Amino acid sequence: MKEIIKVSDISYKIKNKTIVNGINFSVNENDTFALLGENGSGKSTLIDLMLNDLKTSSGYVNFFGKQKSNFVNVGIVYDHLPLFPLLKVFEIIRYFSSIHKLNYKTIKIKYFEIFEINKISNNLIKELSQGERKRVGLLLAVIHNPSLLILDEPFANLDPTIIDRIWKVLKQNNRTIFLTTHNWKDIEKIATRIGFIYKGKLVSQTKSPKEIITNLPSDKKVILSNTINIDNRLNSLDFYKHDNELHIFFNKKMDVLNIVNKFTNNFTVQDVDLKDAYLYYIKNNKEVML
Repeated sequence: MKEIIKVSDISYKIKNKTIVNGINFSVNENDTFALLGENGSGKSTLIDLMLNDLKTSSGYVNFFGKQKSNFVNVGIVYDHLPLFPLLKVFEIIRYFSSIHKLNYKTIKIKYFEIFEINKISNNLIKELSQGERKRVGLLLAVIHNPSLLILDEPFANLDPTIIDRIWKVLKQNNRTIFLTTHNWKDIEKIATRIGFIYKGKLVSQTKSPKEIITNLPSDKKVILSNTINIDNRLNSLDFYKHDNELHIFFNKKMDVLNIVNKFTNNFTVQDVDLKDAYLYYIKNNKEVML
């Protein structure tokens, strides 16, 4: 499989504080690679390092097998889009079309309806809502038909009714995509591989969503209030704590419901998801695994 991005032992320190710590991963051709983590975990900083917007303290990044960066064939969307505030929407699209030697009218016909640009084309960038700015940024990232997209929170502030339509455009021609997102539920369906980042470190090996869920102790969990004092009874069970709740994975060899019933009848049973994997990894992995 052809390697499109290779991140090798990247670290970033500022004022003796380590923000990103020894990260390694690769993104292969046609991958949809999602980097997931809580706010402040280092996702956007890592993207800035990958794109040379910040200088790494150590390590390097290869794009298309080369360490010297060339982003001609890359489309980029930052979380906070650096668009010209005093240009109108159609002006900035026409400007980018000119840069890429594309016909503006062709771009208008091909993309304006999909990205819902027509009704905002005469608006100044500074007048746009966050969702409207995001739509413009996504369009600008894809108009030159790049083979790689790097997207930081591409669906933030977007109307859910438009996300599927835009995603089909982004994924055309089997593009390789690296993205961050807080929409973990939907990314489980579309990502081919996922990496979890916490306090600047990857906390597990990158795997497919199915592999991540399969490798958890169970596909179901019991949730109950953490105010119930049963911690000392959980030594034989797999669990984690989050937001004053206990999340206990089912154990096929033990009657988890019977154990919990001895303390409370106030609990729920749910399927596990990527959030469970992330929080469980944090609980059980004190150091980076890669």
